[in-house]
Amino acid sequence: MVLVTIEGLVKSYGKVLAVDGLSLRIEEGTIMGLIGPNGAGKTTTIKVLLGLLRRNKGKVEVFGQDPWDNPDIKSRIGAVHEKANFPPHHKVLDYLEKTCRIFGCSESRAGEILEVVGLKGVNDRPIKALSAGMLQKFSIAQALVHGPEFVIADEPTAHLDPQARADLLNLILRLNHDEKMSFLISSHILPELSRVCNAATIISKGKVWAQGEFSELLKKSGVGATRISTDKPEALAKAIQELRFVKRLEVDDRGISVVVTQEETQLLYEEVPKLARKIGAKISGIESESASIEELFRIATREDEEGS
Repeated sequence: MVLVTIEGLVKSYGKVLAVDGLSLRIEEGTIMGLIGPNGAGKTTTIKVLLGLLRRNKGKVEVFGQDPWDNPDIKSRIGAVHEKANFPPHHKVLDYLEKTCRIFGCSESRAGEILEVVGLKGVNDRPIKALSAGMLQKFSIAQALVHGPEFVIADEPTAHLDPQARADLLNLILRLNHDEKMSFLISSHILPELSRVCNAATIISKGKVWAQGEFSELLKKSGVGATRISTDKPEALAKAIQELRFVKRLEVDDRGISVVVTQEETQLLYEEVPKLARKIGAKISGIESESASIEELFRIATREDEEGS
């Protein structure tokens, strides 16, 4: 069952075009990662899905309905905002209990969810007294307290220490498996996304750059990495960098990793030995490696910067 449908979404702020014809589908039960450089349109897309922004053009449906100013949709979604804004003087437990009353769920859920996210013992503390990490956990608690079917999280692991991040990722996996809860997660911490998400959408300049299962994204993107072992990595890397088709290059004391499209991998194999001979470098190996989702993100980021 299709949970989210976006077709040709356009949203602008005055003369600034934030989302430019974006199309996206999320199936029920999916944990979808939303990836893109700053300014790519991630947060704007999220706000449109949450019914907080009205689109200029395009079709947007969540649970088969238009989310704009739609109370029914809002009651079925949990939201973790990148910069959450809560009433500072409200006490932690009181605020969540009020949230429960708004959504018509048992107030006992408030105390239960605080324990789940690791905030046991702060019930009577004012929200303003929470540390950045605790405030992030509180934001997650308010998103989950009413048992939503779909959670949209913008940078949910921000301000969390490594153990808290690991606990949150485990919680997401458990909720998805046990309660069939669906997620859309925007994050810059790509290894975390690859751990929990079974699909991803990479957006750049307000458009979808690539979308699909993580494994399929790497295949369909046509991007591959090539590892070159040489005795003069710095010098050879400088020469390879001048090849117009090289998308990204990293060098260490043992060799060079070069990212090119799969169509141009053979051309790289032909050019590298020529360049090595010119500078007197010895090559002990050239082999293909699997590209990573981080590499796709870097390529999208670079294209974004070059197009601006």
